[in-house]
Amino acid sequence: MDEFDLPDDLQDVEVIYSDGEDDDEHIEDIFDEVNINEDDEDIETEVIDLAILTFTKHNKSGGEDDIAYLWNTSNGEVLLECTGHKDSVTEVCFNYNSQYVATADMSGMIQVWNVADKKLVWCFEGDDMEWLLWHHMTNVLFCGCHSGDIYMWQIPQGTCKVLPSPNNSPSTCGKILPNGKQILAAYEDGVLRLWNIKENNIEWSNTQNSTITSLDVNTDGTLVIVAPSAMVIKLSDSKFVNSLLCDGENEIESALFNSELGIVATGSLSGKLCVWELGRQALRHQARIECAVTVLKWGTNGKIFIGATDGAIYVCDVKSGTLLKTLTGHRTDILSISVFPCGDKILTTSDDGTAKIFVVE
Repeated sequence: MDEFDLPDDLQDVEVIYSDGEDDDEHIEDIFDEVNINEDDEDIETEVIDLAILTFTKHNKSGGEDDIAYLWNTSNGEVLLECTGHKDSVTEVCFNYNSQYVATADMSGMIQVWNVADKKLVWCFEGDDMEWLLWHHMTNVLFCGCHSGDIYMWQIPQGTCKVLPSPNNSPSTCGKILPNGKQILAAYEDGVLRLWNIKENNIEWSNTQNSTITSLDVNTDGTLVIVAPSAMVIKLSDSKFVNSLLCDGENEIESALFNSELGIVATGSLSGKLCVWELGRQALRHQARIECAVTVLKWGTNGKIFIGATDGAIYVCDVKSGTLLKTLTGHRTDILSISVFPCGDKILTTSDDGTAKIFVVE
């Protein structure tokens, strides 16, 4: 197998951010008592669609029709049909400069398309895929597999490198550290491993009590939080810092750092949203919606978007402690939320088979 190196000029990046202390006085305790969904569940009500655009080409959101679409977010026009997949398309992602888009299905077929030319430039068919992501500084594509192996390819050359699984436990999620030289990978058996990408070796491993389903790394690459345990771990030596679980909660569904504000947000299947102070790992505020939280996404200026199983997206401002708006239109679980670069719109996908665009500012 051919070897390759990351670019020689890939340097550590110093990230400077606020510790959040200046924002303390602006955050009110409204979060503590918010109950967002109190309508009688026995009364079927019409869903008001607040979206400015709805994309309906998929039979199922997430591509269970074995196809992905590249489409114009201004008018919904299909620009490219990404055909050739053999199973449900579950991952799509653009590279760091949007030159390429990768599509991958559950069978392990991965295709990379040139966005400008609308042509297929690379394809690979291998083990069942669990997750897919691009390097944030260069054209290297990573794929975690059911076998536990993590593949890396230079695109479009296809030069390959593998981070082999020590015990064949499926790799459930992964994230490249801000320095671009390490990747943190989680596995079904509860093991968390920090890999050195260039040296192809494990720098440390840490074992949890259950399968790790998701993880997030803070901006300067010093801490990671994992779900469902809500454990915060130091990336320098894998030492345990704290567990950010509210009273009465045994696990979380999602967690996100906001290093600019110095906080961590967690969401759970019980419907509870918690905001934690990162420096003291202390609970600041909590709110509850009357359904499960499925996804969290930070916006600009302290906004957080909360996707839920009722099909709504709740927009909260953690600086003022207020619910700004509820975006309705979907009819069932929110699967993903993407924020437009300018921060004024979001694109959401749902189990109802649609993708929608909402204005948020």
